[in-house]
Amino acid sequence: MIEKSKIISLKAQHKVLSSLEGIHKAIIFGEEDDLKNIREYTYGDNVKRINWIITAKERKPYVVEREELKSQNIIIVLLLDQEMLFKNKLDKISEIFAILGYSALYHKDKLHTYIFTDKIEKYFPHKNHPQHITEILDFIYSLDIKHKKIDTENIYRLINRHKRSLVILIGDFVYPINILNIASKHKLSVICVRDKEEENPSGYTGFQLKSFDEKRKIPLLVSPMVKIYKRNLEKLDENLRHQIVLKRIPFQKIFTDEDPFIKLKLMFS
Repeated sequence: MIEKSKIISLKAQHKVLSSLEGIHKAIIFGEEDDLKNIREYTYGDNVKRINWIITAKERKPYVVEREELKSQNIIIVLLLDQEMLFKNKLDKISEIFAILGYSALYHKDKLHTYIFTDKIEKYFPHKNHPQHITEILDFIYSLDIKHKKIDTENIYRLINRHKRSLVILIGDFVYPINILNIASKHKLSVICVRDKEEENPSGYTGFQLKSFDEKRKIPLLVSPMVKIYKRNLEKLDENLRHQIVLKRIPFQKIFTDEDPFIKLKLMFS
Protein backbone atom coordinates (compact mmCIF):
# COMPACT_ATOMS: atom_id res chain seq x y z
CA MET A 1 0.00 0.00 0.00
CA ILE A 2 2.88 2.38 0.78
CA GLU A 3 4.35 1.66 -2.67
CA LYS A 4 0.95 2.40 -4.23
CA SER A 5 0.79 5.79 -2.47
CA LYS A 6 4.25 6.65 -3.82
CA ILE A 7 3.22 5.75 -7.38
CA ILE A 8 0.08 7.89 -7.13
CA SER A 9 2.15 10.74 -5.67
CA LEU A 10 4.70 10.65 -8.49
CA LYS A 11 2.04 10.46 -11.23
CA ALA A 12 0.09 13.37 -9.76
CA GLN A 13 3.23 15.45 -9.34
CA HIS A 14 4.20 14.81 -12.96
CA LYS A 15 0.75 15.90 -14.22
CA VAL A 16 0.79 19.10 -12.18
CA LEU A 17 4.34 20.02 -13.19
CA SER A 18 3.57 19.33 -16.86
CA SER A 19 0.60 21.69 -16.73
CA LEU A 20 2.82 24.45 -15.34
CA GLU A 21 5.25 24.38 -18.28
CA GLY A 22 5.79 27.83 -19.72
CA ILE A 23 4.85 29.59 -16.48
CA HIS A 24 7.81 31.56 -15.15
CA LYS A 25 8.60 34.54 -12.98
CA ALA A 26 9.80 37.78 -14.54
CA ILE A 27 11.43 40.80 -12.96
CA ILE A 28 9.18 43.84 -13.33
CA PHE A 29 9.11 47.34 -11.94
CA GLY A 30 6.37 48.42 -9.56
CA GLU A 31 4.08 46.37 -7.36
CA GLU A 32 3.89 42.62 -7.63
CA ASP A 33 0.27 42.44 -8.67
CA ASP A 34 -1.94 42.57 -11.77
CA LEU A 35 -3.13 45.78 -13.41
CA LYS A 36 -6.91 45.74 -13.30
CA ASN A 37 -8.18 49.17 -14.36
CA ILE A 38 -7.25 52.83 -14.97
CA ARG A 39 -9.93 55.44 -14.22
CA GLU A 40 -10.42 59.05 -13.23
CA TYR A 41 -9.76 60.03 -9.63
CA THR A 42 -12.88 60.37 -7.48
CA TYR A 43 -13.27 61.83 -4.02
CA GLY A 44 -12.15 59.33 -1.36
CA ASP A 45 -9.61 57.46 -3.53
CA ASN A 46 -6.17 56.84 -2.06
CA VAL A 47 -3.85 59.53 -3.46
CA LYS A 48 -1.04 56.97 -3.49
CA ARG A 49 -2.87 55.27 -6.36
CA ILE A 50 -2.67 58.33 -8.61
CA ASN A 51 -0.60 57.66 -11.73
CA TRP A 52 1.23 60.93 -12.29
CA ILE A 53 2.38 60.10 -15.83
CA ILE A 54 -1.19 59.53 -17.07
CA THR A 55 -2.37 62.50 -14.98
CA ALA A 56 0.18 64.78 -16.68
CA LYS A 57 -0.83 63.58 -20.15
CA GLU A 58 -4.59 63.86 -19.58
CA ARG A 59 -4.31 67.00 -17.40
CA LYS A 60 -6.63 65.51 -14.79
CA PRO A 61 -5.93 62.95 -12.05
CA TYR A 62 -6.13 59.24 -12.87
CA VAL A 63 -5.79 56.32 -10.46
CA VAL A 64 -4.56 52.81 -11.14
CA GLU A 65 -6.53 49.90 -9.70
CA ARG A 66 -4.54 46.75 -9.15
CA GLU A 67 -5.55 43.22 -8.31
CA GLU A 68 -3.26 41.97 -5.58
CA LEU A 69 -1.93 38.45 -5.83
CA LYS A 70 -2.61 36.68 -2.54
CA SER A 71 -2.33 33.04 -1.55
CA GLN A 72 -5.62 31.46 -0.56
CA ASN A 73 -6.45 29.15 2.29
CA ILE A 74 -7.50 25.70 0.99
CA ILE A 75 -9.09 22.99 3.13
CA ILE A 76 -9.43 19.55 1.53
CA VAL A 77 -11.85 17.22 3.33
CA LEU A 78 -11.59 13.51 2.48
CA LEU A 79 -14.66 11.47 3.44
CA LEU A 80 -13.56 7.84 3.64
CA ASP A 81 -15.65 4.82 4.62
CA GLN A 82 -16.03 1.14 3.75
CA GLU A 83 -17.69 2.03 0.43
CA MET A 84 -14.25 3.21 -0.76
CA LEU A 85 -13.18 -0.44 -0.84
CA PHE A 86 -15.37 -1.05 -3.90
CA LYS A 87 -12.99 -1.60 -6.79
CA ASN A 88 -10.42 1.24 -7.05
CA LYS A 89 -12.38 4.10 -5.50
CA LEU A 90 -9.77 4.68 -2.79
CA ASP A 91 -7.01 4.89 -5.42
CA LYS A 92 -9.01 7.42 -7.43
CA ILE A 93 -9.79 9.62 -4.43
CA SER A 94 -6.10 9.51 -3.46
CA GLU A 95 -5.10 10.54 -6.99
CA ILE A 96 -7.55 13.45 -6.93
CA PHE A 97 -6.21 14.60 -3.57
CA ALA A 98 -2.60 14.38 -4.78
CA ILE A 99 -3.31 16.47 -7.90
CA LEU A 100 -5.11 19.15 -5.86
CA GLY A 101 -2.50 19.04 -3.12
CA TYR A 102 0.49 19.54 -5.40
CA SER A 103 -1.36 22.24 -7.34
CA ALA A 104 -2.03 24.14 -4.11
CA LEU A 105 1.60 23.93 -2.99
CA TYR A 106 3.03 24.99 -6.37
CA HIS A 107 0.67 27.98 -6.43
CA LYS A 108 1.86 28.97 -2.94
CA ASP A 109 -1.55 28.37 -1.36
CA LYS A 110 -1.94 27.19 2.23
CA LEU A 111 -3.22 23.61 2.26
CA HIS A 112 -5.02 22.06 5.23
CA THR A 113 -6.29 18.48 5.06
CA TYR A 114 -8.92 16.64 7.11
CA ILE A 115 -9.54 12.91 6.89
CA PHE A 116 -12.94 11.83 8.23
CA THR A 117 -14.54 8.43 8.72
CA ASP A 118 -16.95 7.91 11.63
CA LYS A 119 -14.66 10.38 13.42
CA ILE A 120 -11.83 12.73 12.56
CA GLU A 121 -8.96 10.37 11.79
CA LYS A 122 -6.34 13.05 11.23
CA TYR A 123 -5.88 16.75 10.65
CA PHE A 124 -2.84 17.81 8.62
CA PRO A 125 -2.01 21.52 8.97
CA HIS A 126 -0.22 23.33 6.16
CA LYS A 127 3.39 22.42 5.38
CA ASN A 128 5.13 24.07 2.48
CA HIS A 129 6.86 20.93 1.20
CA PRO A 130 5.88 18.39 -1.51
CA GLN A 131 6.79 15.49 0.82
CA HIS A 132 3.77 16.54 2.89
CA ILE A 133 1.42 15.17 0.18
CA THR A 134 3.17 11.79 0.23
CA GLU A 135 2.87 11.66 4.02
CA ILE A 136 -0.90 12.18 3.78
CA LEU A 137 -1.22 9.50 1.07
CA ASP A 138 0.74 7.06 3.25
CA PHE A 139 -1.68 7.76 6.11
CA ILE A 140 -4.71 7.18 3.86
CA TYR A 141 -3.45 3.75 2.84
CA SER A 142 -2.58 2.86 6.43
CA LEU A 143 -6.21 3.35 7.54
CA ASP A 144 -8.46 0.39 8.20
CA ILE A 145 -11.80 1.57 6.79
CA LYS A 146 -13.37 -1.86 6.49
CA HIS A 147 -16.06 -1.17 9.10
CA LYS A 148 -16.21 2.62 8.86
CA LYS A 149 -19.28 4.70 8.01
CA ILE A 150 -19.29 8.47 7.53
CA ASP A 151 -20.52 10.60 10.43
CA THR A 152 -21.00 14.16 9.19
CA GLU A 153 -21.80 15.82 12.54
CA ASN A 154 -18.20 16.71 13.47
CA ILE A 155 -17.34 17.94 9.97
CA TYR A 156 -19.36 21.16 10.12
CA ARG A 157 -18.13 22.13 13.58
CA LEU A 158 -14.42 21.59 12.81
CA ILE A 159 -14.39 23.16 9.34
CA ASN A 160 -16.25 26.25 10.49
CA ARG A 161 -13.56 26.94 13.08
CA HIS A 162 -11.31 28.05 10.24
CA LYS A 163 -11.35 31.50 8.71
CA ARG A 164 -13.13 31.80 5.35
CA SER A 165 -11.40 29.39 2.96
CA LEU A 166 -11.86 27.35 -0.18
CA VAL A 167 -13.21 24.05 1.15
CA ILE A 168 -13.11 21.02 -1.17
CA LEU A 169 -15.25 18.06 -0.10
CA ILE A 170 -14.23 14.75 -1.70
CA GLY A 171 -16.26 11.58 -1.19
CA ASP A 172 -18.74 9.23 -2.83
CA PHE A 173 -21.80 10.79 -1.10
CA VAL A 174 -23.84 7.59 -0.86
CA TYR A 175 -25.14 8.88 2.48
CA PRO A 176 -27.26 11.91 3.53
CA ILE A 177 -25.19 15.09 3.94
CA ASN A 178 -25.99 18.74 4.55
CA ILE A 179 -23.32 20.94 2.95
CA LEU A 180 -25.21 24.21 3.46
CA ASN A 181 -23.67 24.64 6.92
CA ILE A 182 -20.22 24.82 5.32
CA ALA A 183 -21.30 26.85 2.27
CA SER A 184 -22.77 29.55 4.52
CA LYS A 185 -19.24 30.49 5.69
CA HIS A 186 -16.77 29.13 3.15
CA LYS A 187 -16.35 29.00 -0.59
CA LEU A 188 -17.23 25.37 -1.23
CA SER A 189 -16.51 22.87 -4.04
CA VAL A 190 -17.72 19.27 -4.13
CA ILE A 191 -16.13 16.29 -5.90
CA CYS A 192 -18.04 13.02 -6.06
CA VAL A 193 -16.07 9.83 -6.79
CA ARG A 194 -18.09 6.87 -8.05
CA ASP A 195 -17.72 3.64 -9.97
CA LYS A 196 -20.13 3.27 -12.89
CA GLU A 197 -21.23 -0.18 -11.71
CA GLU A 198 -21.95 1.35 -8.32
CA GLU A 199 -24.59 3.55 -9.92
CA ASN A 200 -25.99 0.71 -12.03
CA PRO A 201 -25.34 -2.69 -10.39
CA SER A 202 -27.63 -4.59 -12.79
CA GLY A 203 -24.68 -6.75 -13.84
CA TYR A 204 -24.53 -8.21 -10.33
CA THR A 205 -28.08 -9.60 -10.40
CA GLY A 206 -28.05 -13.20 -9.19
CA PHE A 207 -24.82 -12.82 -7.17
CA GLN A 208 -24.51 -13.86 -3.53
CA LEU A 209 -22.82 -11.04 -1.59
CA LYS A 210 -21.12 -10.90 1.80
CA SER A 211 -21.12 -8.08 4.31
CA PHE A 212 -17.87 -6.22 4.97
CA ASP A 213 -17.44 -8.02 8.30
CA GLU A 214 -17.91 -11.31 6.39
CA LYS A 215 -20.17 -12.58 9.19
CA ARG A 216 -23.44 -12.47 7.32
CA LYS A 217 -24.61 -13.16 3.81
CA ILE A 218 -26.78 -10.79 1.81
CA PRO A 219 -29.62 -12.46 -0.14
CA LEU A 220 -29.18 -13.01 -3.85
CA LEU A 221 -29.53 -9.76 -5.78
CA VAL A 222 -32.71 -9.70 -7.84
CA SER A 223 -34.01 -7.02 -10.20
CA PRO A 224 -36.49 -5.44 -7.71
CA MET A 225 -33.65 -5.00 -5.17
CA VAL A 226 -31.50 -3.30 -7.78
CA LYS A 227 -34.36 -0.94 -8.68
CA ILE A 228 -34.86 0.01 -5.01
CA TYR A 229 -31.13 0.58 -4.61
CA LYS A 230 -30.98 2.83 -7.69
CA ARG A 231 -34.07 4.75 -6.56
CA ASN A 232 -32.55 5.40 -3.11
CA LEU A 233 -29.25 6.50 -4.64
CA GLU A 234 -31.10 8.88 -6.97
CA LYS A 235 -32.85 10.43 -3.94
CA LEU A 236 -29.49 11.04 -2.25
CA ASP A 237 -28.08 12.55 -5.45
CA GLU A 238 -31.15 14.75 -5.90
CA ASN A 239 -30.81 16.09 -2.34
CA LEU A 240 -27.14 16.90 -2.91
CA ARG A 241 -27.91 18.45 -6.31
CA HIS A 242 -30.58 20.68 -4.73
CA GLN A 243 -28.06 22.07 -2.22
CA ILE A 244 -25.46 22.61 -4.96
CA VAL A 245 -27.88 24.52 -7.19
CA LEU A 246 -29.22 26.55 -4.25
CA LYS A 247 -25.76 27.86 -3.30
CA ARG A 248 -24.22 27.66 -6.81
CA ILE A 249 -21.51 25.34 -5.57
CA PRO A 250 -18.99 24.04 -8.14
CA PHE A 251 -19.52 20.29 -8.53
CA GLN A 252 -17.77 17.53 -10.44
CA LYS A 253 -18.43 13.79 -10.61
CA ILE A 254 -15.39 11.66 -11.44
CA PHE A 255 -15.68 7.96 -12.23
CA THR A 256 -12.99 5.44 -11.36
CA ASP A 257 -12.19 4.71 -15.03
CA GLU A 258 -11.52 8.40 -15.82
CA ASP A 259 -8.38 10.51 -15.73
CA PRO A 260 -9.41 13.19 -13.18
CA PHE A 261 -6.83 15.78 -14.24
CA ILE A 262 -8.81 17.40 -17.09
CA LYS A 263 -12.04 17.62 -15.05
CA LEU A 264 -10.18 19.15 -12.11
CA LYS A 265 -8.43 21.65 -14.36
CA LEU A 266 -11.78 22.76 -15.82
CA MET A 267 -13.37 22.90 -12.39
CA PHE A 268 -10.76 25.17 -10.81
CA SER A 269 -9.55 27.21 -13.78
